[in-house]
Amino acid sequence: MAQKIDMLNGGLFKKIIIFTIPIMLQGLLQSVYNAADLAIVGQFTLDPTPLDGINEAGTSAVAAVGSTTSIFNVLVGLFMGLSVGVDVVSSYQYGRGEHKNLKKLIDTAVVLAPILGIVVGVIGFFVSGPVLVVMKTPEGNGVLQSATIYLQILMLGIPFSMIFNFISAVLRTAGETNKPFIFLSISGVLNVILNVVFCKGFNLSVVGVAIATVISQVLSATLIFIYLVRRKDIFTFSFRSISFSFGMLWKIIKIGLPAGLQSAAFSLSNTFLQTGVNSFDNPDVNAGSTAVGTVEGLMWVTLTSFQNATTTFMSQNLSVGNLSRARKVLRYTLLMTASLGLVIGMGAFLLKEPIMSIFIKDNPSALQYSFERLMFTFPPYFLAGIMGVMPGAIRAFGCSLPPSLITIIGTCGIRILWVYTVFQSYHQLNVLYLVHPITWVLTNIALFTTYFIVLHLYKKKQKTENQELAVA
Repeated sequence: MAQKIDMLNGGLFKKIIIFTIPIMLQGLLQSVYNAADLAIVGQFTLDPTPLDGINEAGTSAVAAVGSTTSIFNVLVGLFMGLSVGVDVVSSYQYGRGEHKNLKKLIDTAVVLAPILGIVVGVIGFFVSGPVLVVMKTPEGNGVLQSATIYLQILMLGIPFSMIFNFISAVLRTAGETNKPFIFLSISGVLNVILNVVFCKGFNLSVVGVAIATVISQVLSATLIFIYLVRRKDIFTFSFRSISFSFGMLWKIIKIGLPAGLQSAAFSLSNTFLQTGVNSFDNPDVNAGSTAVGTVEGLMWVTLTSFQNATTTFMSQNLSVGNLSRARKVLRYTLLMTASLGLVIGMGAFLLKEPIMSIFIKDNPSALQYSFERLMFTFPPYFLAGIMGVMPGAIRAFGCSLPPSLITIIGTCGIRILWVYTVFQSYHQLNVLYLVHPITWVLTNIALFTTYFIVLHLYKKKQKTENQELAVA
């Protein structure tokens, strides 16, 4: 039996770190799927196929893969956010010792994941091409055609990615984060090996790395599902005793759908920024921005891994009415996030040339364009980390819609407005990238304000309940 973390008793600081590190590494490995695709197609120079232009190499291949990242994350994020609902609801049931309801929650989540994944995958497959056209993805050197095929292949892996993330959310409630990391490590190694085999050995370029990613997702989903079925405690799943619950489904949707909309909107905002990048109609600009965006993605999953710890620890403690311990959790996770954000943000900024060279080979122009974007994003990136943690704290109180709306307006709304107003008037890359720190600051102000309002309402509700108990 795997060792579980007791979130309700004992010291918090060490437990949060032990809980978070595997999630952080897991998120990094998932991001490595795309980063490995970019690095390998950028490093291996292939002969393009004259007839169809699919085997694009170097800068064009990087631009093709990078052009798909934001729209892929929009489609996935919309439903992946539902795993937050699984996390919050399962933490509440487990914290209160309601094991029968926990069983219903697990069964509902396992059945729901592939269904949603298939829906997203089918929709994404058919809208990939038109959306990339709307985003003004460059057609030169086969970039648009390669990006479309790459994205369509990735859609085949969404159901498996959904299964993995939903089951991971269940296991987080048990305080177990090591096993998902181990499974993802195995599939991540396979992904890199297959990338090289398909890209270099079979000259498949973007098609090959997409197929490698899907195969890796199938493996990680299979491993974690088998592990869940073989467990002998309350955190298990059996086809013989499925207890699908529409009540649990509603609770998952109530918490998770706003989180999914928030995630989708955050990715959508990056889609509009990608549209701004595409407006320069320069593959070097696109490749430079893509390289920085890839590193940003790694930084994002590193810092927002503390959101999972915040939500899970706070939910369990709030389920038993321990507000002071829940608030202590938030103080710790904010401190950890801000500190780590400053270290990795400034570190990546100071080491910008060797880091960007991983994705950009023998192209000084694209390398210089990458420096323009990272100058505005890397040093203040700790603000983005804080912005990622705060919605998790608010959702732990069962309040999911307000932080989602704030993040949607603060990131997506302001960025869209910026692209179509300020950027249109001053068509420069530095003007486009300046919107990053602006949105982080404004969104954080709104999130902290909301948190203190929700906290006040929770205290008021607790006081009323205590008075009623005293009278009774």
